[in-house]
Amino acid sequence: MSSRIVKQDRATPETVAAELRALDATLDLLDEGAAGSFGIKRGDLRAMELVSRGGRLTAGQLAVGLGITTGAVTGVIDRMERMGYFQRQDDPSDRRKVVVLLTPKAKAGERRAFEGLGRDVEKMLSTYRVDDLAVIADFLRRTRSIVEKRAARIRS
Repeated sequence: MSSRIVKQDRATPETVAAELRALDATLDLLDEGAAGSFGIKRGDLRAMELVSRGGRLTAGQLAVGLGITTGAVTGVIDRMERMGYFQRQDDPSDRRKVVVLLTPKAKAGERRAFEGLGRDVEKMLSTYRVDDLAVIADFLRRTRSIVEKRAARIRS
């Protein structure tokens, strides 16, 4: 696969950090717009994204993912269920628990909000060589790890 990347000025740690901050701000705007399209707040959109990635989550798993208490997550689940985005289902592995799933309405909304973005990113990524993608993936994993550790420190 040939690379069709136009070389920019030489990247430095500072320019990469600046691009990362700019990306973060752009993703904030995307999340705000997506949440608005669902008629929900960004925290609820984050809950939807976690359930979407997990396929099905217990309330406890969702609370951990959101960094909130199990009592607070009950309010999130109740609100999202009333809006038609979440549904509760008995946990097949433990009948004392319930799991949360996305409804067809939520899945359709996700497709409308993010499908085009996914296609555009895949198209852009196809312009990179496999070795470049490995470096990008490593950078993203390592950056996420740093951010997760900092976020945990801030919360504690």
